[in-house]
Amino acid sequence: MTQALVHLAYAPRGPGLMCAMLYFAQENDVYGWYTGARASGYPASFFMLEHFYSTHATAFYRTHVTDVYADWFLEFPLVEQNLDRPAPVPEALCHELERLQFVFAQEWLYYRDDPESGQQIAAYHDMALPVQNVNVKWQQLNKFDKNQAVWTHSSPGFDLNVIKYLSANWQIDYQAE
Repeated sequence: MTQALVHLAYAPRGPGLMCAMLYFAQENDVYGWYTGARASGYPASFFMLEHFYSTHATAFYRTHVTDVYADWFLEFPLVEQNLDRPAPVPEALCHELERLQFVFAQEWLYYRDDPESGQQIAAYHDMALPVQNVNVKWQQLNKFDKNQAVWTHSSPGFDLNVIKYLSANWQIDYQAE
């Protein structure tokens, strides 16, 4: 079973959840999923960074929707293009990405329109926090470093170079420092 590394960023006096992502590395490649704020929406994508841990140029692939089996696109380098094959990710890793994303979302996130989010929404109101379309579960907020305007949490061993690379090319507003 694959162990994913996670990073979350939350702005309590701003857009709320700015970034939630998970990834794992296999050989030279990085596979993962992210979501975060962009204007008034919360786009989400599965991604692959091909050759990230090698001397070759890194290629950034992602889905345009949060479906690992949907079309994948080469985002970087050069121009966006639809791939001839459905995914650059092997089938077994697609299943693992889907499983990891489900576990991550269950542990860390809640969605405002989920019928079972009432307790989460009430806790946010009690803490005077904004409720957005996608939010961090209130029980997890105590794990965040709250010394800056944007609260963050990274799992031990999280490689900040992954998020720095992604933040230059992804579709959410969060920029890694």
